[in-house]
Amino acid sequence: MNLLVSDPTNIRYLTGFVSAEPQAREAFVLVTPKKTYLFTNSLYLEQAKTLGFPVIPISRDNPLPQALLSVIPGLTRNPSKQNTGSRLKGRDDKFQLAFEEANITVSEYNALKKKFTLVPTRNKIEMQRMIKKENEIASIRLAAKLTDECFSYIKKFIKPGVTEAHLAWKIESYIRTRGGALAFSPIVAFNSHSSQPHYQGSRLSLKEPRGLALKNQSLVLLDFGARVDGYCGDMTRVVFVGKPKPEWERAYKTVSEAQTRAIEALSKGERRGAKLDEIARGQIKDFPPYSHSLGHGVGLDIHEAPRLTVKKDELLKPGMVVSVEPGVYIEGKFGIRIEDLVLLTKSGPEILSKSPKDLTK
Repeated sequence: MNLLVSDPTNIRYLTGFVSAEPQAREAFVLVTPKKTYLFTNSLYLEQAKTLGFPVIPISRDNPLPQALLSVIPGLTRNPSKQNTGSRLKGRDDKFQLAFEEANITVSEYNALKKKFTLVPTRNKIEMQRMIKKENEIASIRLAAKLTDECFSYIKKFIKPGVTEAHLAWKIESYIRTRGGALAFSPIVAFNSHSSQPHYQGSRLSLKEPRGLALKNQSLVLLDFGARVDGYCGDMTRVVFVGKPKPEWERAYKTVSEAQTRAIEALSKGERRGAKLDEIARGQIKDFPPYSHSLGHGVGLDIHEAPRLTVKKDELLKPGMVVSVEPGVYIEGKFGIRIEDLVLLTKSGPEILSKSPKDLTK
């Protein structure tokens, strides 16, 4: 089966190709039993030729379906449609082409179906990406290390008067000036803002250029990660400025215990994602359960397979890198989340996130 790959992350995984805008539609890949072809436009031809794959230019004059046909005549026709003799009049003699059903536009689909018999597929490349190779693990280690170094640097700026936007900028500038990139926009949430798991108010705003200033006796939640060679780090820490409120302390101890119990279970050989999530949730009895999963795979994407969730029991295997991040969220009041990056090895889990926890400023 010939597979057309359109997801930009999967294209990077297969070929190393990256466009100026990583999620833009700048390239396609055709995976055949014998060769892998890279299709891209004139802006990237020189770059693409260095990657070691046959490169086919695409343009308005040579759109993707036509470009695909230029290499497919040497490939196998759809056996069920093939005529062993001369072509019969009216017989559908299109080539069979598999495609990523979760990553194709309507216009792309309509153009392709005029030339090919289309076969939808799901997660074929994503399943391969779950088990990291040694070079991928090396990049993730570097990303986790840079994330730890950034946290050590950023702590000195966490004091009354600083704003969420200023801390977010400090995180980004530290990572970028050391050759890394952001795995995602940093989450910097003070006090009640931390009850939103993916709070984004820390971004700069023209309406409120300074943002919310930190006060004494505050809670600061930081969720961020560096990206090195395309691979992500991911870590969450909570810092208390001044004496924390008793409710914050209770929630923090609860979340810390939940994470500890899940990682202990991993160390003892538990590899079912649903069971690990169940173990962590079992420690959170006096607060509402977190709405997200216990964790997720981390690699070229910050969120990828597998998921550690009671909703889907996936088996964890050596070579996977996952987050472990239980949390407590009280709407409109506060949120606590502790997240570490964990590499699964044949001998057990290895914690890649080294930053200290339970910090008070």
